[in-house]
Parts: sequence; structure tokens; C-alpha cells
Amino acid sequence: MSTESMLVKTNTTVLLTGETLYYQLYCLNKSTILSDISEMAYIEIINNQKESVFKNKVRLKNGLGSGDYFIPTTLPTGNYKIIAYTSWMLNNTQNNFSETDITIINPFQENINMIVDNADKKSNNDADETKNSINKTILGINKEKYSKREKASLIIPKTLESGNYFLSIRKIDSIPALSDNKNGTINLYLKQDLTVLPETRGEIVTGHISSKIANSDLSYKIVTLSIPGKNFIFKTTKTDRNGKFIFIIDKQTNTSDSYFQLSESDRENYSITIDKEPSPDLSNLVFSNRTTISSKNLKAIQERSLATQIENVYFSQKKDSIIESTDTAVFFESIEKKYNLDDFDRFRTFKETIIEIVTELSFKDYNQVPSLYLADTRYNVIQTSEPCVVLVDGLQIQDMNALYNYNAYQIQSISVVSAPYYYGPKLFNGIVSIITKNKDFATIYSDKNILKTTILRPEPTKLYYTPKYESNTANRIPDYRYQLLWKPNIRLQNTEIIVPFYISDISGNFQIILEGLSDKGDLIHLDKIFKVE
Repeated sequence: MSTESMLVKTNTTVLLTGETLYYQLYCLNKSTILSDISEMAYIEIINNQKESVFKNKVRLKNGLGSGDYFIPTTLPTGNYKIIAYTSWMLNNTQNNFSETDITIINPFQENINMIVDNADKKSNNDADETKNSINKTILGINKEKYSKREKASLIIPKTLESGNYFLSIRKIDSIPALSDNKNGTINLYLKQDLTVLPETRGEIVTGHISSKIANSDLSYKIVTLSIPGKNFIFKTTKTDRNGKFIFIIDKQTNTSDSYFQLSESDRENYSITIDKEPSPDLSNLVFSNRTTISSKNLKAIQERSLATQIENVYFSQKKDSIIESTDTAVFFESIEKKYNLDDFDRFRTFKETIIEIVTELSFKDYNQVPSLYLADTRYNVIQTSEPCVVLVDGLQIQDMNALYNYNAYQIQSISVVSAPYYYGPKLFNGIVSIITKNKDFATIYSDKNILKTTILRPEPTKLYYTPKYESNTANRIPDYRYQLLWKPNIRLQNTEIIVPFYISDISGNFQIILEGLSDKGDLIHLDKIFKVE
């Protein structure tokens, strides 16, 4: 099987606390063509103590992913590393993660305590004007100078090579940027003993069960995973002879609260442990204690910090939009019978509602525990003696005592699959899915046999905030954006594209960067500078 490498591109390499780091990920194969192996990537920020201060999971689509990280004021000034990898890359003999240097400045910190590198470094302005002079005929803008809050238009010509790009428009200041690390793809060989599974079909979560009673059998036990909510996830799997289990999550939600339990009559005799996610060896990371930041940059830092603080004050009015997943169907939706309870005369309790409305179901004890069964006994006798699987907002409930007297006015709907249903390795004697109005049943439910934990979930796709000043109404909200635009995952294919954006209240030189990977595997970098007066 092919190996992988990661290429990471960011909107900047020097950030102040309170600013946002934006990143674009390219997952590549040996030929620097986008990889089709992994669906998940991991990105971390590592401090000079080789500790991870931020970790995120990013969903890859055809080798592409993107995200952001708000730099908190808890991080001290210093040099940091961005590392990125896929689980499959952890099997590489070398280069099992990419690394990029960044500097974080905490303007609220009294002692920066960094050594200034006196080497002759070009400022952002000098370096970018050199690049711009080469490419200024390629990217077009409708004006060379703009006024504050004016609408601008960037013209991407159709002559640009087809490929996958990102677009960043950001103010240039006198704070020197770090050199752009080019992530190489050399020495990509797999170890003989592969220890980490590739996430080719979605997120992988592993764990194991252990017995509270000596010499108990750990094999072929059914474990379920519930991630409750509006677009809930419910998964089943079984253990191997050592009690280990694997879940593959192929559905996107924005929820990380997860519930694991054994779907067995003797589940109280076992405990469940979730494995830590595999991570790369950071022992060979080398950090510099030098920086290009010095006292001569103090004014620029103060101006940028003030602008950042003003922007953060108005954060609630400038929020990014989360793009909801379109995959909202539950696995049994095509064969369910759904009761929307507002269509019926309401009964006070769940038990009364089942008896009077959902006539396919009946209550009966299973191993001395109240349970729900299909009223049609043919299935119970022929297929299995076990009850239906009962889900409330996606959380499996194995004891109906918790639901008997539950306020039915809090229930929105009850769906029933009135036949045996194979899901994963287990045959369920029917399915009952209860959806509450607030989708919050898991927060009030308690069961000592359920492991509640949080697992790292992929960052949701966002539509980043951009203001519009076309209306005649006065907008009194300050606009101190240094980052005018960030658009990741742009697919260009021999078509001219016009990208509108709006100038902020900040004057000075701004840089447009359009960068990406052509379909041939070539790295493309175009930039242009314009002025705001």
C-alpha cells in the first residue's frame, strides 16, 4: 500500500494571542499527488517542552482539509511547531509527520525572554514585494488603492493551472515572518510491522473490555457506541478473544460526548476502557530559542494587539457559520414507522404513551429488568428472546425503569422498526428510537455500566465571516481585521473567478496570496500587494 505525507500551509507564521491561525492541509502520496487513502488527519501545536498545546482532527476529502485555531492568552511567547499527520503516516520509518515553525507573541506577558537573532532578515514587506514583482501580471484586482470599507474584487484568471488552492488576504506589517518550510516527501517507507490502522472509511476508535470476575470470557461481547444529539450516531461492534474492539465512525457530527456500553445481560461484570489515540514520537524535534522579533517591532505588536482586542470584543457579532452535515439519515430510516406525538392526544408518561399509541410495543421483563418487546410474538419466539434495542436521542437504554415515568410531553417522536434487524454483528429484536424535544436526555440519564467520555472529533466545516458594506445603513461596529479573507479548499479548473471582499478600517499594505497544488502535483504560489489609505 502507498505511503502518505502532509503539506501544511498557514495564513501566517507569526501570531499574537487573540488571533486565529488558519491552515490548509494537503495529504499527498509519493508523487505529490493528493492521496486517497486517509479520511482523517491530525494537526497539533507543540511548545518547546515538546508538549502538545492544541490538537485537532480534520476530515479529509480527496486529500484536502482545513481548519483554524484561536490562539489563547494562556500561551507564552515562544517558538512553536505545527505538526500534521495521518494515522497511516505513523507507520512510516521516517517523516511520520510534517513540521512547520511558527512564533507566538503574548503581548500581555511581561518578560518575553527570547534571544533576538541578529541575522539580516527581510521584513514581510520586502520579501513579499519581490515575489509580487514576479507574479503581478497574473492576479488581477479592480484597483491598486482602496479606501476603508470599500468593496474590492480579486480576479483569478482562467489561465491558472487546474488544481486545489487556498486564498489569504492579510495586512503586512513590520513584524518579520518565518521562512516558509517546504515539507519534503523523501524517505517515505513503511515499517515491516504495521501497528496503526489507516482511517480509510472514517474515524477509528479502539478500546478493550476487562472483567471484574477472574477467568471470564472476553470474546465476542457486543459493545455499542452512542454519540447522542440531533444527528446522532449509534454503532455496534464485538470484541476479539482479548476483549479488544474497534469502531469506525463514518458519519459527521459536531458532538464529542460519547457513551460506550456492553449490550449484554451480564454487562455489570465488565468495565470498558478507550485507548489513547496513536501519536508520533516528538523526541527528535529541535526548537530554536532565537527569534527575529525585537524591541523595534514593539509598535507594530502594540497596534496589532489593540486591533485584535477590538475585534474580539465584537466577536459575537462576527461569528463564523458552521456548515451542518448533510448526512442526517439514521440507519433504519427507510423502514421505520414514526409517531410524531403532537399528532395524537398526549398522555402524561412514556409508559402510557406506549400502551395507548405505539401499539406495536409491549412491556415485559428480560432477566428481571423491564424491557420493550414487539407485540407481535412471532419474532420473539422464532428469532431471539431478547428485547428491542431502545435509543433515546441515540443513547442506548437497557433498563426501562429510566423511561417508565418520563414526561411524555418532552418527547417529540417515537420510531419503531417492527422486525428483527441485523446491525453490525448483532441481531436486534426490533428498534425503538425516541427523540426528545431538547435532544438532551443523555445529560440527565445515569447508568453506572455506561462509560461516558469525550473523544476527539473532526473540526466542523465553517463559512468564515466576512462583512458587507453595500447597504446605505451606517455600520457602527468597528472593523479592525488584519485578515481580510481566508478561503480554503478552492477548486480551480480553467475558469475565471471573481472573488469579492471588503476592506477593513486598517490602512497600510495588504497582501493577497493564492497558493495551492496543481493537478500535476506542482506547488503554485501567486501573490499581489495593494494599498489601503
